[in-house]
Formats: sequence, structure tokens, C-alpha cells
Amino acid sequence: MKPFLLPVAGILKNASSAVILLLLALSLKAQTVDYGKSYLNVTKGAGGGTIEPGDTLEIRATFVVKTGTAKNCSFIDTIPANTTFLPGTIRVLTDEGVIYQQLTDAADGDGGTFNGTSVLINMGTGATASSGGTLTSSGKPSLYYNSCIVIAAYRVVVNPSVAYETRLQLGSGVLSYTTSSGVITPVPFPIDSAIVHPNQGLCSNVQGANALLEESGGSFGSGNAKDRSASITVPATYSFVTFSSTAGMPDDYYYGVSNNTSGGPTVATGYSAVNTWPYPDNSNPSHRIFGSWDIIGDHTGASNPALGNPATDDNAGQSGGYMLVINSSYRTNITFIDTVKNLCPLTDYTYSAWFRNLCHNCGCDSNGNAWSDPGYHPQAPGDSTGIHPNLTFSVNGLDYYTTGEIHYTGTWVQKGFVYHTGPGQTSMVVMLRNNAPGGGGNDWALDDISVSSCSPSVSITDANAIECQGTMDTVSFLVSSTSNTYTAYQLQKSVDGGVTWTSPGTDTTGLPDNGIAVPMLNTADNQFEYTISRNYGLNTIDTSIEYRLIVSDGSSNLSNPGCSFTGSQVKTIKAVNCMIVLPVSILSFRGKVENGLASLQWITTNETGQEIYTVERSTDGIHFTTAGIVQAALPANTGIPYHFTDPVAVNGQTCYRIRLSAANYYKYSNQIILSNDNTSYAITSIVNPFTDNISFGLATSADGIATITLMDNVGRIVSRQNQPVQKGDSQMVLSGLGNLPAGVYSLLVQYGDRQLSKRMLKLTR
Repeated sequence: MKPFLLPVAGILKNASSAVILLLLALSLKAQTVDYGKSYLNVTKGAGGGTIEPGDTLEIRATFVVKTGTAKNCSFIDTIPANTTFLPGTIRVLTDEGVIYQQLTDAADGDGGTFNGTSVLINMGTGATASSGGTLTSSGKPSLYYNSCIVIAAYRVVVNPSVAYETRLQLGSGVLSYTTSSGVITPVPFPIDSAIVHPNQGLCSNVQGANALLEESGGSFGSGNAKDRSASITVPATYSFVTFSSTAGMPDDYYYGVSNNTSGGPTVATGYSAVNTWPYPDNSNPSHRIFGSWDIIGDHTGASNPALGNPATDDNAGQSGGYMLVINSSYRTNITFIDTVKNLCPLTDYTYSAWFRNLCHNCGCDSNGNAWSDPGYHPQAPGDSTGIHPNLTFSVNGLDYYTTGEIHYTGTWVQKGFVYHTGPGQTSMVVMLRNNAPGGGGNDWALDDISVSSCSPSVSITDANAIECQGTMDTVSFLVSSTSNTYTAYQLQKSVDGGVTWTSPGTDTTGLPDNGIAVPMLNTADNQFEYTISRNYGLNTIDTSIEYRLIVSDGSSNLSNPGCSFTGSQVKTIKAVNCMIVLPVSILSFRGKVENGLASLQWITTNETGQEIYTVERSTDGIHFTTAGIVQAALPANTGIPYHFTDPVAVNGQTCYRIRLSAANYYKYSNQIILSNDNTSYAITSIVNPFTDNISFGLATSADGIATITLMDNVGRIVSRQNQPVQKGDSQMVLSGLGNLPAGVYSLLVQYGDRQLSKRMLKLTR
């Protein structure tokens, strides 16, 4: 902004008409203009947000005549693809965005025309539909009598059918004017690509360190000197300066880095550490920059984030955090740029920063009167704060988010958005751009810039428990996030108090401990959610077992600790021996292959009628899945066979077992093996695991001798017996195995020139 009392403004207001004409004549000898292209998201308003289908955008071209005269001033633009022109919105605005001239869409007497594909806005005195008008530095809308700032604007609506992640070309267009010396000057604007993106707001959870490396991680550091050195993140279009009330610095196009926004380094130059001076501060020199800026400290570590820290009293030896302070240029351009590195691919990041509008009173009406002048008329009822800061966040050249107008509140506000990295992406270039021009306002502070990974919330949905050995416990976790990207999960368990974590493997229902989930939107809290539930049998006595869940966006990130997220809540179960034994037992369990399907039969004893029989199948004798469920008969039918036919065809050798469960307790039957192999040599059933003996059925085509060998896991023979077999099925028993240590063994059955092998598990007694 400009000072509330400027030397030039004072001369023009008090000088004679002859002096004014002389000054104007001198100004025509030189000419300085400035310009910029921007847009506002009208739908999102002051709250800010991303561009979404159906949003109304105001396209703006700012033109500034700082000295001299510009003739034939015009702006022409093509309606962006995927948007629709909003009739009746062609306007010329003041620097505050207030309507100065409402133009019509038709090619009639005023300077506005819409022809179906483009918009033409002729500006200035004498502008018509066919020719541009004249703007002078002292003309209206005037900025303190010595500059003229106008904004050519129109509005479009993003088509409701546009898909998210569609690009909008909001730049381009040509501003044209003729200099006082007759030179026609076209100004083509560069393409500005914005993206239609979900408006997720900021992450509710963040994890890990700030990925921003420059400027002390976005906090700009601290020190006991009032004004710090220049920042490498501010482009050269802004000039660095220290704070000075006597020189009115930092003025438009300037910036500073300070821990105290008062007017100078000493009391003699307006230095102060308190914010209680009046508005305007008419002290000489003024303690407040331009008599109107807040006197504050930075935001980092403030006990009240909205209020921030008080101004640092450096003269008293205090040290305080620094902040970046921008006095915006007339040109709508980049004010901050940085490259963020070491990002994870396929991960959500929240990019945020804290802003503060420093101008308590900064307005300048279209006649050129400052907010402190008696004749000042606010552009909006009750509003004297001037131009409100409005910024765009751009990532890798794509606009993702606008802050909306940051009105003066005397407080800090946090603004930001969620960005999702692409495959292989580990860095991004982030820029902040002004959408509003400088002039009467648009002076703001920036601090605590942060780029942090969005962490989903992983919580236990069932309480920690003490359960009996032999029961089945349910482990359940709820995953919720503001996005639907964290779909990969891995369940882990620990039996040593969380020192080491391993995969628990397939649960009792055959479900794996990892996979890809499909989150669903919970409209009650606007979170994407899914639940992972697994059932595990508790077979270890007096041992604590812990479960946790790790999630990531994509399976490839699960194994990377820096790119995956481990839930902070852990499910703990203690398995104890309750000395409870199920009374029901299976007296016999047998089966055969009929028409390619396994036909199973079992007989029980001591049945209560509350039992559930789960038939499980396996192709390797280790990993079982559910083939079907049979409910116990009522009344109890002890001694009466149950029958079950597996609908899945037998392919090769298939193991079957029955899981008996009742009142949350369970136990298993022996295993039998069925095969569709038409050969006359096969193991027809086997008990696995074993304790003292291994028993199995052996089918042969003739009488003979079978050699049964058992080897340990390193290939040593621990038992070998020859047993006679008869044509058909023979029952074989390998006994005397009770003293063998628990572990995995290999069973080999040799008959003539043919051999069968099975993997066996030995349990302790």
C-alpha cells in the first residue's frame, strides 16, 4: 500500500491549478505501466478452496498506469475450455475489486462485448465497443492521485460435467495500449494452468517432519536483530528492504523479513514493541508503517495460534522468530517459490501456511482519497481495510488452491490444501501468487509454511482382552482419512512386547493379513473409511500378543517406513489356560471322491446341539480355507453321521479337516486326504499334526510290503518300518514317535518303484 499521507498526493491536493498542470505535463514525458492476469474463485469466497465443477471464477486482467497516458486500452480473452461465460459479468473494477463500470455483453455503446467465444473489454475514457479509451496516471479509479489501477473482469462457470483433475487454461489473453508517443503495445499473458481438484481442506492428521527444507523449514528462523537478511525464496520481482517508518518501507513491490513490524530499528525512527498505538498513528515518526500496520511478532510456537507472538523487543535484548512480510506489487505475480524434496510417491501431503493481513485501515477510494482523508468513501459499506490479500498455491506449474480474500481480523489464519504425489514423484515446486494487485492494501505476513504427509487415522474397534486358550479372538481396526487413497494394509503381530513384529499369516477363516481395501465415504464426518477384521486362534498359554496395522497408498509403499503409516493404537490380547474343554468329539471322519467332488462324513459324540462344524480344505496340508459350514442338529444327534459335499472339484490331492466350535471355543478333527488321481497308489487319509503315532490309509493295487520312513527337517532318518499292505485300502501306523522333538518332518511311503511324501507337523504331548 501507499502511505496514508504521500508527498505527491499532498502537493496535488493543495497546489494551484497551474502547478497541477505543470506536474501533469512533466508526467506525460515519461510513461510507466504494469499489468497482470489472475482469477478469483467467487464460489469459495473468503474461505478459499480448490476449483471444483460448478464453481464460478472471475477472470481478471489488471492494468496500471503509474505515469503518463495510455490510449486505446483494451483487453481481449478467449473463454477457457470446460467453462461457460456468465452473462452480465463484464466489468471494469477498482483495485479493491469493486465494480467501477458495469458493461453490457452486446456490442453497443459501452466497451464490453461477448461474441460467444471471447470477451472484449475496452477501458478508459471514451471507450466504446469498437475502440479502447484513455487512462492517465491521475485518472480514475485513482490510487492516491498518482496512479490509476483498473481491472478488466468477467466471470465463467466451470462446467458441472467436468471431471476432477481436468486442467483449465485460465491464462492467455492480450492486453493492448498505445503509448503517448504513439507506439502500439500488445501484452500477451502467459498460459496459467489450473486444475479441477477435490476441496479436501487440510489434513486432520499429519505425520513426520516438515518436508520443506528452505528458510528453517518454513519458519524463517529467529534472532535478536529486528530485521533479517533477504530470503532466497522471494523472486527478484520484489526488492528486499528493512522496516522504516520515515521512508515508508517496505512500500509496494518491496518485502522484509522481521520479528517486529514497527517502523524502525530505534525509537527515533518509530521503533515500538507494542500494538496499542492508535489507527492512524500520527506520531512523528509513526510507530506503525504507513500509520496503519499492526505491530506484531511472528507466528512460530505461539501459545495462541490465532493471535501469534507479540513484537520482539530487540532493543531490550530479546530474540524472536522472523516472518516474511510482503507489500504487494501492482502486478499480480509470484511472491514465494520453493522446491520441496524427499517426498514419497503416491502419498497425500498437506501444504499449508499461516497468513496475516497487516492493514487495519488501508483503503483508497476511486477518487484517490486515502482512508484517513475527510472525504474518503469506502468502496463497500463499513469497509476501510483496502485490498484484501488473495493468493494462489501452484504446484509444478498447476494452480491447485486459492486462499480467498483474507480480510483484516487482527489475527493469523491458516490456509492450505491436500496434494497427492504421482507415481515416482519425490519433489515438487511450490509457488504463491498474488491474485489481487497492490496499492491501497494487500500487505501481509507469511510464516510457518509446512509440507507434511497426511496420516490416516488407524484405531482399534474392539477392546484389549484376556481370552482363554483355544478360543478365537477378533482383531479389528478402523482406517479413516480425508481421502480414499490409503488402501493398502498389512496386519502385524508381536509376542515380545512390540520389540519385533511379524506377519500373523492367514486367519482362521482363510483371510490373509494384507491386501487392498475399498474405502467408503462416511457422510457423517466426511471421512473415507474401511475396517480390517481378522480372527486368530489363541493357542499359547499366558502369552501377550499385540497386533498393529500399517497402511499406505499402494502396496509398494508398505515396506518403506518413510512412506507408510503405522497406527498408534495396538490391540493386546493375553491368552490364558481356562481349563475349558469342548465336550463334543468326532468319533470318525472319512471321505471319498464321487463324480469329481469330495463327499465327507463324520460322526460325533457328546454333542449339545450348539456346535458349528466348519469344513476346511487345503492343497498343502498347512494353509486351509473354508469349504462350508454345517450347523449341529437339534436335538443333538450323537452317533448319527453328518454329510457334506464340497462344491469345489477335487484337483489332485486335497486335505480336509473339521473345525468344531461352540461358545467361542474350538478344536480340530484329524485330517483326511482325498485325490482324483486314478492311479492305484495313494494315501487316502492321514492324521496331521501328530504326537505319538502317525496313522494313515494307503491304497494299493496288490498285496505287498510298504516301507515307511520319517525324516527330520535336515534329512536325517528318525524312524523306518516295513509294513504289509493288502490290495485296496490298508490302515498304516508308524508308532514310537512320542519322544521326538516338536517340529516339521517328512513322511515317505515307498511301495515297489513308487513313492509318496507328506509334510508332517509334530506337536508336544
